[in-house]
Amino acid sequence: MEKNLLFFLDTDDRASPFDIYMGYEAGFDIVIPYPKVTADETEELVQDIIFPGGPQGVKQVSIFIGGSEFDKVTDVLETAKEAMFEPFEASIVVDPQGAYTTASALVSKAEASLSKIREGGLEGKKVTIVAGTVPVGQIAAELCANAGAETLITETWGKVADQLDDIAEEVSERVGTEVEGMVTTNDETKYEAIKDADVILSTGAEGIRTISEDVLEKLDGKPRVICDTNAVPPTGIEGLDPNDDMERINENLYGIGALAIGNLKKKIELTLLEQAKQAGKGIYDHQNAFELAREKVVAVPEITS
Repeated sequence: MEKNLLFFLDTDDRASPFDIYMGYEAGFDIVIPYPKVTADETEELVQDIIFPGGPQGVKQVSIFIGGSEFDKVTDVLETAKEAMFEPFEASIVVDPQGAYTTASALVSKAEASLSKIREGGLEGKKVTIVAGTVPVGQIAAELCANAGAETLITETWGKVADQLDDIAEEVSERVGTEVEGMVTTNDETKYEAIKDADVILSTGAEGIRTISEDVLEKLDGKPRVICDTNAVPPTGIEGLDPNDDMERINENLYGIGALAIGNLKKKIELTLLEQAKQAGKGIYDHQNAFELAREKVVAVPEITS
């Protein structure tokens, strides 16, 4: 009996239990995790994966590539692609630390919410991604910029703030338009970063408060969408509940919490894995994830008052 196998190559010290779980949810019979994978060993590892079943058996094999460091994940992906050739080609899903699927869910929810408050889509809007140097924030910045938004990435943590300009430049090069960076060390600079934004996306670490209610209360009456990917108390944006799904936070702020985003993220990852399993070959990355997110995002009732 043929089995559908998912080989999980993770560049971190341990393979993510979340992604292992999702592999089984997607219908793979066996999920085989490999932690601490490097680009140097990827060619041999991938060819050990694709050869045993022959040209027919490789169609039952998929590869998932994860990890918290973009550069390492990208190097493993490129090496994996180079290691395969017809007829020995397996499907590959890449989602570094969930960044592709989470960012896709985050941006698509914000985009859909703008239209529901009669503010159109992302094109021409100003988006501030708070604590956006993390993988989710970087991909969210790329997706927003590609959608035509004027995009700003902020950071407060000193160690990463030193790298902010480089990160903003890397994102700018990928999208072909300028994405700016801004260091925010206190409430005053945080307010300056978000005061003109139509969309505020908080992608900070779990349990870290990024924007206080005091900062939000200073904003003018322009309608805004605010989103937070942190579900661990204290949440990133004060006053925004993780379960909020286009809830009115005050007269002109409309919020989307981490669990509403996470529910869509899980649907996207599950579908990517199912598609990879069915197709038998191809690369499934953040572009595929964002297309799915736009298809799957649940429309919320238009707010008229």
